[in-house]
Amino acid sequence: MRGIIAGVGVGMLALGGGYLFLDAQDVVPGWITAQPAEIPQAPFITASPVAPAPVQGDDAAAGLDADAPRPSASEVQALAEAVREDSRTGTSTNISVVDYLDGTVYADVDAADPQVPASTTKLITAVAAVSQLGADYTTTTEVTWDASTRTLTLVAGGDVMLAADAGRYGDVASAEDAANGWAGLGDLADEVVAALDSVTGDGARAVKVRVDDDAFPGPAWPKEWPDYAFTMGYAGPVSGLAVNGARLTEGNYVARAEDPSLHAGSLFVERLQERGVTVKGEATRASSRARAVEVAAVQSAPLAEVARHLLSVSDNTVAEQVARNLALASGEPATPAGEARAITAALEALGVTVDGLELHDGAGFSDRNQISPATMTGALLAARDEPSLSGLLDWLPLAGLEGTVAERYEGLPPAGYWRAKTGSLTGVTAIAGVLVTADGRPLAVAILADGMPYGQDAPMGAFDDFLGALAECGCEG
Repeated sequence: MRGIIAGVGVGMLALGGGYLFLDAQDVVPGWITAQPAEIPQAPFITASPVAPAPVQGDDAAAGLDADAPRPSASEVQALAEAVREDSRTGTSTNISVVDYLDGTVYADVDAADPQVPASTTKLITAVAAVSQLGADYTTTTEVTWDASTRTLTLVAGGDVMLAADAGRYGDVASAEDAANGWAGLGDLADEVVAALDSVTGDGARAVKVRVDDDAFPGPAWPKEWPDYAFTMGYAGPVSGLAVNGARLTEGNYVARAEDPSLHAGSLFVERLQERGVTVKGEATRASSRARAVEVAAVQSAPLAEVARHLLSVSDNTVAEQVARNLALASGEPATPAGEARAITAALEALGVTVDGLELHDGAGFSDRNQISPATMTGALLAARDEPSLSGLLDWLPLAGLEGTVAERYEGLPPAGYWRAKTGSLTGVTAIAGVLVTADGRPLAVAILADGMPYGQDAPMGAFDDFLGALAECGCEG
């Protein structure tokens, strides 16, 4: 990892910093006016604010009308073809528009052709993981005790959003933040203190602290991920154990720990010391836990809340960890190759076409990933019929209001009618989600373009003009 830091020059930061920022957060300036247009009431907007709660269910889906008029397939196809012919895009722009309720195809512009998906990969990752593991699935971070060596071992279980001290357990202002800091190292320390007092009766004696992340062999930094992603704070290494995504300070895109597991171990030492436990030396990696017994454990946020977080804020570290958790639970190694097999198998089990699907990470940083628009819309439709994924529309951020599509659609027709996952890499622009037309018909939409010139404004503008036309479409078939 030291090589990663050293390998990124100042020139890279100066040249790519502004644009590459898109890749990590998928947010660019929208058409923001001094007085944004009022967003009308829409099928995806609830009548009054709802307090965040774990696994909120399918409120957005419940508002959809199965009897709403259908759009004209010929008109939607013409609109889609115009996007490819637009001077702001190009011939590699492929589009799939299907009826979200019954799968009727309204537009197919080489929808079966796979291409680089960027961060829309996260949609596939979330659908695959929740379908196999369940919306209520949690991971366990435990601490074991070896009395013979007086060693406490913090064991990685796949939660990279632990709180540095006490967990909040979803008690936050914004639902998209509920999963982060759900459980904390302070909770574990409290349990450890109680256990040492009851088990040994001599909790005042010094203990050693180790960390064990052997279940997640890595590489912690996927070889497909660019160096700038670490240097610029867009992602942290993925080792199955981290506090706040291994961030070293407050904020989103900030410096990350080179070794998230040892960083978590050092914070755990601090929590123990604050509670009167004497710790000998610093936290190091465990060599053996053969005689250890569990003395503390905390559960992560339910996977539904984790999925909401990674889709809303496009969290690369969390998405990659979720993919590796799926791999491990599926009997695959928690590696990029293992997660690719697990995601593919999960999609196949849902009946989603995986022709041409190629994955090298679960977050979408790899420019060798290949996903077709048809696979994207197929995953959305499959999720509609899968009980564990009934909340997917709630997890996808609402245009004009939430996450990575809040500012992009401020004052535009899709605002309030479009729930979507964005994606951008150098030369790649993508978006996929569910849009409700003016007539109330929900459409699953995926637009992917690669081979684009440098810059996102032009292709995104063409995409959003198309989505605006769909949102305003009264073109009954």
